[in-house]
Amino acid sequence: MKIMMLAATLGILLSSDVTVYGQEKPKAEEKADTRKDITPLRVQVVVTENEGEKKISSLPYTLVVNAEAPRGPGAKIRMGLRVPIATGPSQFIYQEIGTNLDCWASKELDGRFALHLSIEKSSVYTSNSGKPATIGGAEVSSTQPVIQQFRSELDALTRDGQTTQITVATDPVSGRVTKAEVTVNVMK
Repeated sequence: MKIMMLAATLGILLSSDVTVYGQEKPKAEEKADTRKDITPLRVQVVVTENEGEKKISSLPYTLVVNAEAPRGPGAKIRMGLRVPIATGPSQFIYQEIGTNLDCWASKELDGRFALHLSIEKSSVYTSNSGKPATIGGAEVSSTQPVIQQFRSELDALTRDGQTTQITVATDPVSGRVTKAEVTVNVMK
């Protein structure tokens, strides 16, 4: 009896017009259309450091970031070196010194770009005046390096070709002023 039911069911399935639906592969032109929403941007960040009126350094960094709606994938730069710091006789730890940049962008409806930027910059402090560093009025006299650190994280709205000073910070210990500016250009 079971065999007869199975045979009848199989016969009905084979004689009926059954369509099996699977996931269709996207067409080549559909793939190209999804890429229209991406705008490649060249993002240049310049970090400048001044001691009084004297410019100590001006370091440019360039990232290519894809701006999408609502948010594109990010880009990162890691640039620097590791400095040995003695922790005891013949014992060292390594401190990373340099610049880290993280950036992502999205397109706004009015043609501007929302840019998210994170900057971390550290350097071994040296006084250009020849004087030792002071912290809270007390001189720092050490054989170990003094590490100066700058961090900034922000969101900015910008247009193609626009240069914007995005942050200015004064180190309370050294008095050095760190400035960061960003320029965004649409890549053609």
